Amino acid sequence: MTNKITIILADDHRSYVEGLTALFQNDDRIHFAGHVHLPSEVIGAVRSHQPDVVLMDYSFGEGQPDGVETAEQLLTEFPGLKIILLTSYDDVPIVQSALSKGLVGYLLKARSRSEIKTAIEAVAAGFEVVEGGMLRKIMDRGPARPRNEADPNMDKAAPLTPRELEIALLVAEGLSTQAMSERLFRSVNTIDTHRKNIFSKLDVHNVAELMNWLRGKGLL
Repeated sequence: MTNKITIILADDHRSYVEGLTALFQNDDRIHFAGHVHLPSEVIGAVRSHQPDVVLMDYSFGEGQPDGVETAEQLLTEFPGLKIILLTSYDDVPIVQSALSKGLVGYLLKARSRSEIKTAIEAVAAGFEVVEGGMLRKIMDRGPARPRNEADPNMDKAAPLTPRELEIALLVAEGLSTQAMSERLFRSVNTIDTHRKNIFSKLDVHNVAELMNWLRGKGLL
């Protein structure tokens, strides 16, 4: 099969590396290009193999930068790279830091190999993948709306998506891109992209025009 998803693994745990290597050895969707054991080896591996996705361990041992720090360096040189953080730590500050730095996945190593494969395919297709339990912890949004209960504001907000409406309202509040990034646990680049899409969809050219549109829809 052509157009496989090329991945590399950065992890210093031999048994885990061997397990994933075996999983992807003859996969028809994913090409396992190789693995590295140290953060210092990751940039060279990405330059050599040009992967679509990097699976990044969080902890590389004493004296080594962690996976989030390493990923942040990678994304400076390869801004389109998809990075999934793999960790044994069920830790809210870690996942917040990972998402704010531009990583697109956060999975516990306890996940099955098939679940990791599904996550790789999802992020390669443009989605974000975060442990369900962790997502519930970090998103302080109150009770979840029942699936069959529509948000009345979304009819008013068309053609914006729910995320775009959320960001539009934050823009109207006067929050900076950096402040929105920290509040929503998304990278600055992601916030900038949403903001550009909002202005384009609504054909507005500044914050004042955006606020007028929101007021006209009864959203502000």
